[in-house]
Amino acid sequence: MEAKAKSFTFLGNEGSVKIPFFQRAYIWDEDNWNDLLSDLLNENKTHFLGSLILKQERSLTGEAKEVLVIDGQQRLTTLSILLKALYDSFSDEIRNNCILPIRTHLFYKKNQTDSRYFVKIQHSHIDSQAYYKVIRGGIDEELFDLTQEPSNKISWCYKHYMFKMAEMSEDMRKKLFNIITNSENKMLVVIDLEKDDNEQAIFDTINSAGVRLTSADIIKNALFQKAIQILEEKEAIKLYNETWCKVFLIDDETSNYWDSEKITGRLKRDNIEILLHCIAVIKGFYDPDKDTLDELSDLYKKEIAKIRNKEELQAFVNDVTEYAKIYKEKIPSFDYSTALSFVDNVQRLFHILEVLQVSTFHPFILYLFKTHEKDRTELNLRLNELEKFVVRRMIAKEETKSYNKLCKEFIANESVLVKKLAETTPEKVSTGLRNIQNNYAALVLFWVELNRRFKDHKYDNNELKYSYTLEHIMPQKWEEYWKDIPDKILHDGTAMNAEDSKKDRYNKVYWIGNMTLLTSKLNTALRNYVFENKMEGEGGKKGIKAYADLSITKEIVSAYDNGRKVWNESDILKRTKAFEVEIESIWGISDLLKAG
Repeated sequence: MEAKAKSFTFLGNEGSVKIPFFQRAYIWDEDNWNDLLSDLLNENKTHFLGSLILKQERSLTGEAKEVLVIDGQQRLTTLSILLKALYDSFSDEIRNNCILPIRTHLFYKKNQTDSRYFVKIQHSHIDSQAYYKVIRGGIDEELFDLTQEPSNKISWCYKHYMFKMAEMSEDMRKKLFNIITNSENKMLVVIDLEKDDNEQAIFDTINSAGVRLTSADIIKNALFQKAIQILEEKEAIKLYNETWCKVFLIDDETSNYWDSEKITGRLKRDNIEILLHCIAVIKGFYDPDKDTLDELSDLYKKEIAKIRNKEELQAFVNDVTEYAKIYKEKIPSFDYSTALSFVDNVQRLFHILEVLQVSTFHPFILYLFKTHEKDRTELNLRLNELEKFVVRRMIAKEETKSYNKLCKEFIANESVLVKKLAETTPEKVSTGLRNIQNNYAALVLFWVELNRRFKDHKYDNNELKYSYTLEHIMPQKWEEYWKDIPDKILHDGTAMNAEDSKKDRYNKVYWIGNMTLLTSKLNTALRNYVFENKMEGEGGKKGIKAYADLSITKEIVSAYDNGRKVWNESDILKRTKAFEVEIESIWGISDLLKAG
């Protein structure tokens, strides 16, 4: 990599300057156009307009040079359109004087002895015709018609600058033209990449505060540049329009969906990057054990380079678009307004994964949807096994570092899932329920509640929003108000001493039987209060009874109203055992153990 400050005239030394044919569209708007013009006209500051990242393409001896624009197409395009608008605004005499710099900066010849000039900046598929029309207009073709309503940003930019030119004096326009074409005006930093340089990593380093050059852009460009090599250009464009464009870019709603971000673990990633990562894992050229997301586009480029013919190209593109349709249709998004029901097993699995911030198994889930597309029974069986696997390991506090490795193994052999599921024994789950994290307990209790509503028609509503707050019935800080500790008997029949009884209480506070879900948090002062006050409330502060909308809480309220005015270790033990039975009915593996 080499970075140098250069003037816009550096273009005169280049041959063809190619914006990747399937690069995203030109998107600058009026604010950007005005900012660039203001910077150039401001005499009190240097005219630094930003950086360009270019990559020289290898060319055979005697062929015109080619350079790829990795980043900077927006400002490079805008500068060239501004220069052309300036030229078109001049009188015939000045245009004759300026034809050489225009030919030098905006056009090139394949051979110096040729008479034909080609437009130097070869734009993306989306904008190529509009850009060609603007730059060619008035030189080899008719001028762009300013009375027409522009249909794209390229045309709008040219029309905008032509109206700006009409507001300027000729002297000001001549001055601006000379500023842009002055070889001493180092307004750009041009970064030339070597063959092995990682353009995405370099882009991210330079533009840490800007818009990230996405893996999807690099992958799309590599895939359809390969298509141009294998197919006729028109056929490659047709393939693009009928596949990638139709699936990812057909309208604003679709584009926004694929650009929208999800939190996966500690990262925010857009949907299309998550999808492409999943496909790479499924196809086996991305190893989540050793590869990183920064390498995703490079790994795709290596895989795409292996494509040898039209059939292999079509199969690769079909896989991407088919998985994309499955992803968009099947993978839901959640917020606190989403109504959830137990009957929707796919929604349930993804909600559990999202709360746990586990996205590692998304490739396996996509693989299952595609593999078992015609066998819903088998699909639901596998999804249910994965849900059990994740929930049981969560409760048992088993490590998640191996999930990347396991995802690969599950894709290679689905039966491995059942084997791994059986490793989390009922004893491990039972132990985990007796010392469970608050966020895990809230998730488990929420789905236990929904399971009750699914199984029993007495409930009016079998859908709930995940918007409840966890409450320890016996408070975590119980010492001040919960002084009465019942007598306890050890397994050998002897009485437990006072110190051990206190330790036992400290322990049972964190059993799932001591936890419930409320529609709102209790007042801080009320949380640690005695049981009766905590249930009823005090001094205008509402207690548990006021927030008991769920059956898992109403059962405590009902016992209280029927005379059970205390809550102690025996209640926690009894309720924990009852939850164990329900959890076994949802996420149990007794059938697997019997089969084994």
